[in-house]
Amino acid sequence: MNDIAPLMFALGTASLLLSIKMSSAARSMRLRYGLPDGDALYSDLSGSGKILRSERYGLSGKPDYIIREGRHLIPVEVKSTHAEEPYRSHQLQLAAYGLIMEDLYRRDVPYGYIIYGNRRHRIELDDELRAEVLSALDEMRRTLRKGRAQRNHSQKARCARCSFRTGCKQAL
Repeated sequence: MNDIAPLMFALGTASLLLSIKMSSAARSMRLRYGLPDGDALYSDLSGSGKILRSERYGLSGKPDYIIREGRHLIPVEVKSTHAEEPYRSHQLQLAAYGLIMEDLYRRDVPYGYIIYGNRRHRIELDDELRAEVLSALDEMRRTLRKGRAQRNHSQKARCARCSFRTGCKQAL
């Protein structure tokens, strides 16, 4: 019995130190990226998050974070640019994550956050924004079915990161 006490003390101490370190790391990340308060339930900033898939919408993606604020799950996107106002494409991306999350978790996702540098923008995921996402999805699917998808940029770096690059006849 006496041999177990030092081991239990060591395990307890290690557990406490690990908890403090994890809490400190989470606090540091929250400050660095301007994340809102709430429990972080998911993170993909390191690229290790699993892909979230919605069968209903035929849509998948990996938000940077999912945070629980009260009874809501909130998607968070952290962008490397320092824009004053959110780009529409980023708003649509956030709304797409909201649709995926609602389908997966069966919970309302009323808003999300886009973070540029240390500036945080709350984006209401209203019916108009959701409809715009669904309309864009329909248009993309029609274009792909017709085989008329065209590259719409001349940026080599953007092409290099594209998931369709291997099958694209217009890759730069």
